[in-house]
Amino acid sequence: MQRARAVYEAGSLLKILFATPSLSMGKRYGTLAGAGSSVPTLGILQLSAVTRQHGFETFLLDAAALNMEQAALLARLAEIGPDVLGLSATTLSITHAAAIAQAAKQFMPGLKVIVGGPHISAVPVETMERFEAFDVAVVGEGEETILELLTVLSGAKPLSAVAGIVYRDASGVRMNQRRPFLTVLDILPRPAWDMLEGFPYRFSPPVFKTRRLPAASLVTSRGCPNKCIFCDRSVFGASCHMFSAGYVVDMMVELYDKFGVREFCFEDDTFITFQTRLLEICQRLIDLKLDISWSCLGRINQVNEENVLMMKRAGCWQISFGVESGSGEILEKIQKKVTLQQIRNALQLSREAGLLNKGFFIVGHPGETKETLQLTYDFIMDSPLDDISVTMLTPFPGTELHARAAEFGTLDPDWEKMNLLNTVFVPYGLTESDLLQAQKKMIRDFYLRPHIIGNYVKRALRNPAMINSLLRGFRSFVRSI
Repeated sequence: MQRARAVYEAGSLLKILFATPSLSMGKRYGTLAGAGSSVPTLGILQLSAVTRQHGFETFLLDAAALNMEQAALLARLAEIGPDVLGLSATTLSITHAAAIAQAAKQFMPGLKVIVGGPHISAVPVETMERFEAFDVAVVGEGEETILELLTVLSGAKPLSAVAGIVYRDASGVRMNQRRPFLTVLDILPRPAWDMLEGFPYRFSPPVFKTRRLPAASLVTSRGCPNKCIFCDRSVFGASCHMFSAGYVVDMMVELYDKFGVREFCFEDDTFITFQTRLLEICQRLIDLKLDISWSCLGRINQVNEENVLMMKRAGCWQISFGVESGSGEILEKIQKKVTLQQIRNALQLSREAGLLNKGFFIVGHPGETKETLQLTYDFIMDSPLDDISVTMLTPFPGTELHARAAEFGTLDPDWEKMNLLNTVFVPYGLTESDLLQAQKKMIRDFYLRPHIIGNYVKRALRNPAMINSLLRGFRSFVRSI
């Protein structure tokens, strides 16, 4: 943050509201809305902490997590009266963000609207050309950029001097050079959880990711070195950078002491990538003897006996793995860089350590056939899995697959449909009906087995406060199949 210090100290301070667009649970999760996530958006929590730390009057409103209607968001915006509105949007929510920006400017003509998030980093110029209500877009990490940008908007210097943004001038949309990634994340303040009204009780991960309440989600690293063709790395890049073990545990202790959080969901894809840091986090948690439980994502080829045993001792109860397919041919085509045998070995190691396994699967891969769909079904039913997620392949803008979609199938490019549930991509040789039937069969046959139902009953009995959430999730599950 030192690189931005001299810049922002020179200008007058503006009032900023960070927000997510109004986007209903139904729009995000369809028939699974009752089992959907209401976790806060960590990006705007981090940015709010940064601008507040440096003297900007900062407000925060996570309308998506709160399932807030657009009218309520606009009313709150009018009440706060910010100079700048900072919106964080995904591909699914970008049109909603533009609608809010346009509506807000009708009664606040001087309002400046900044947009950030994964979608704008993937396709910045096209998005700015499509939506004129956005004044400036932040590409990539935003912590340093937002400080410099707020000072520039005060009139300190021209927008052309700010790295990491896309903006308009008389000649049209212009894109400045990207800002280098932060290499030391520990200089960042901890996310501004205290700015979320009703946190943590109004903000919960989906029921299948939690064992107890209240719960909170964390992201403790940035970047991904893997090259799966359906993933986008526009925001944080292909190199990994991480918060230290001390920073991570301090965050957990703050959430534990100040907010009563007892369950943590680590959302970063590379949480177990940093083996030394992982073991240090586990040892610190063991030494602190906190009454907590936690889950995380894990890469198949980074699981070993030492780390899963240590994770279990430190309170971990579940690892979620991106399996994607039960076909070795498909895994090669999507550049997963793991084999089916490696997947089986990792699931077995985790199970033997006493951890639950969740598998993420996708239907509709390039080269998918009825035979490969059957292989995925067989793998799901034969593997030591306790939970699964089966989504539709979605070639998001910015991914290799989006650029090559016509090689493999037909793509509906409508951004508003890209929620991982709608069928926007259909491989050649299959139909949308083929994919939907395969998805429903995988989910239905997996979850209606007695031992899976029994696991959820045990979870409810262990923590009665979750019974209502589990019932809502079950009703959504029934509607979805």
